[in-house]
Amino acid sequence: MRNGERGVVGMKRRTAPASGVSAAKTKAGDGGHLTVKAEFPLYALNSSVWGGGFRSVRTIVNRQVAKSYMCDDPEAEMETYLRRHGFVPDDTAAMLTAAFVEEAGECHLERDGLIVSAWVTAGLGNTARAGTTEGADRLYPGTINTIVVVDGRMTEAALVNAVITATEAKTAALQDLRVTAGSGTSTATGTTTDAVVIASTGRGERYRYAGTATTVGFLIGASVYEATAAACRAYRAYRAGSPG
Repeated sequence: MRNGERGVVGMKRRTAPASGVSAAKTKAGDGGHLTVKAEFPLYALNSSVWGGGFRSVRTIVNRQVAKSYMCDDPEAEMETYLRRHGFVPDDTAAMLTAAFVEEAGECHLERDGLIVSAWVTAGLGNTARAGTTEGADRLYPGTINTIVVVDGRMTEAALVNAVITATEAKTAALQDLRVTAGSGTSTATGTTTDAVVIASTGRGERYRYAGTATTVGFLIGASVYEATAAACRAYRAYRAGSPG
C-alpha cells in the first residue's frame, strides 16, 4: 500500500470483513454481480440507481451489465433483475457497472478494534476529470463503483463525510497510477458514472466524523485506495491482453 501505510501503528490486514458480513462474486447469463451481505441490517448511504439515499439494507449488489446498456426505466429493470436472482428489493442497495465484477479489488483493514472493508470495480473507458466538460457519448456504465462497510455506528453526517474520504482515496489511487482523463492531458478524478455505497453495521463505537484525520476515515481511505488500485491494475491487465 503506497497511500499512507508508513508509520501506521496497530493497523492489521484481514482476509475477510467483520463477522456477520460476507461477499461473493456470481457469474450469470445476464451479467453477474458482486454481492455484499449482512446477517443484520446495515445503515447505508447509496448514490446509485436502486435503494438510493439513506436506508437500511441487508444486501449490496454491484451488478455487471454490457457497455451498451441503455434503459428508459432503470429502476424497474433493476427490480426485475433483483427478483430474478432471489434478492429482496426492499432490503437491497444496487449499483450498475460495465466493469468485470470478478476482477473487483478488495481490502479489509483493522485498527484499534475497528474493521473497515472496501470493494471496488473499475472500468476506465470513460475516465473524466471533475470540472471539465465531457460529451454525452461518454455517459455509459464503465464506472468505478465503491462499496465500504464500517463495523461501527456512523451518524448520517459521518456517512456523508465518508463519501468525501472514499472519493479522495479513489482519486489518489488514480493519480498514483497516472490514469488520465478522456482528453489524455490531465489526471482523471474518476469516470463519468461512478457510484458509491457506504454502510455501517450499527455495532460498537459511534462515529460522528469520518475525515482523514480520524481512525475510521484513515481506514476508509486506506482500504478504498488499495481496492481501487487493485481494480485498476486488473482492468489494465485485461486491456493489455485484449485484441484491439
